[in-house]
Amino acid sequence: MPSVMGWMKGMMALVAAAFTMVNGVVDAIVSVIDDPAAVSAQPHRGDQQQVGDLLAPTTTPYGLPVADAARAAWGTTHSTYPATDIFVGCGARLVSPVHGTVLEVRRTDAYDPAVDNPATRGGKSVAILGFDGVRYYLAHFDTIEPGLAVGQRVELGQTLGTMGDTGRTSACHLHFSISPPCPGTEWSVRRGVVWPYPYLDAWRRGEQRSPAAEVDQWVTDHPTACADAMADPYAPDA
Repeated sequence: MPSVMGWMKGMMALVAAAFTMVNGVVDAIVSVIDDPAAVSAQPHRGDQQQVGDLLAPTTTPYGLPVADAARAAWGTTHSTYPATDIFVGCGARLVSPVHGTVLEVRRTDAYDPAVDNPATRGGKSVAILGFDGVRYYLAHFDTIEPGLAVGQRVELGQTLGTMGDTGRTSACHLHFSISPPCPGTEWSVRRGVVWPYPYLDAWRRGEQRSPAAEVDQWVTDHPTACADAMADPYAPDA
């Protein structure tokens, strides 16, 4: 039976080699876990953000802030600051673009053309703090859901109200903006600091592109923005 014995010895050698390989992998993993320097050298969220927004981890799914995506239209420009006006039609259903928490609800249209207070130009409005840490501001509502309240959790696609023409506007549309949340009342950061339309384009295609990295970079580049905005004389009216 020399051929059988030879086969058995060969199999035993392969098994031994396999155990040696597994032990080596386990030892390598354990050594990385035990070595803080090795752990800190592993890829983290910041490294992934450098690859691109599509690879950045997010804590919320994203979607358009209007229920009727097929009819929604928007452009690539806006006044003198980054924001996007979305057109569907008067009474169109407006929804949350993220999972998040309600930051502000303005149910009264306090805008007076004779005064043109910039803090009230949005008319009836809602602000949401997404679970990604980004603030999403929606303005010019006609109606706002009766039960919507500050501090309430909202889900992606949850109805917020209907599209209108309150505030400073000449036609029904949704003013949609993206910004970091400020610790106090203000209007000039809330109105928008990064362009929303590239994210709207991506969300319409079903891509989960996060604005968090761009907003974080804006904060780094404008460290006093919130303080300056809260010091504005119209800030208390926001």
